[in-house]
Amino acid sequence: MTVVPFTTARFTPADLAEWNTVAQPKLARGLWEAVERSSGPDFDRLVVRFPNLERPVFRFERDRRGTYRLLFNDRRGWYEIGSGSTAEDCLAVWKGRLPRTETKAAEAQTV
Repeated sequence: MTVVPFTTARFTPADLAEWNTVAQPKLARGLWEAVERSSGPDFDRLVVRFPNLERPVFRFERDRRGTYRLLFNDRRGWYEIGSGSTAEDCLAVWKGRLPRTETKAAEAQTV
């Protein structure tokens, strides 16, 4: 039997599940029109389109090193708004505020 190695440039099923926690509510409410996927030897990419807008607005990608990036297109080009070594880290910008550490919570109580 031949085993084909899984390239680090591809999203894993866990990555796509994490993406879906962000995308599904936005798609269901009509805030996003579509999500399109494209893949190549050095990348895997999800592109978000808004209703009534010709250009894509957001791009979530993984490169061959396994690095995740979230980019925003403001008509002048793509700008990175998130990155990380996991899909969860990269998409944290859409998950709300990061939890406070116990030290910061303790400091806030003493003030």
